[in-house]
Amino acid sequence: VVAVESPFFAQVEAQLELFLTTGQTEMMDTANWTTHQWLHFLRTMPEAISMERLTALDKSFGFTKTGNSEIAAEWFVLAIENDYRTADAAIEGFLIRVGRRKFLTPIYGALVTADPTMERARSIYEKARPNYHSVSTNTLDEMLDI
Repeated sequence: VVAVESPFFAQVEAQLELFLTTGQTEMMDTANWTTHQWLHFLRTMPEAISMERLTALDKSFGFTKTGNSEIAAEWFVLAIENDYRTADAAIEGFLIRVGRRKFLTPIYGALVTADPTMERARSIYEKARPNYHSVSTNTLDEMLDI
C-alpha cells in the first residue's frame, strides 16, 4: 500500500486534530473542502467517537442530510458503528434509494457488525431489495444469509 501525502490531506488532519482536542467545530476551517477532503476526514476519525461529538459534527456539517452519496455512505458507517441513532431514518432512506454496491456493502456490513442478529439489516433489506441490481442482491443475500 502506497501512502498518499497531500498538503490538502494534511490540512484535513490538522482540522481533525483540532476537533478531537477541543470537541468544537466552530474553529475548524472547512469552507473550501472537496468531497475527497471530507472523505479523508471521516475515514481518519477514531473508531469510537462520543454521541456529543457526532451530534456536533452533524449539526455543523449536515452529514446525515447530505445529498453527496460518497460522504453520506462514510458518515452512515461511522454513525452505525457508534450507535448514532439520529441518522437511522436517513440510513434506511439511503439504502432504499441508492443501489450502488460500493455504498451498500459497507453500510450493511456495519449494520451486521453492530447487530449480529441482522434484524435491522434484514428489515431494511426486505424493503430495499426490489430496487437493487442482481449484482448487489447476490452480494447482500450472501452477507445477510438470505
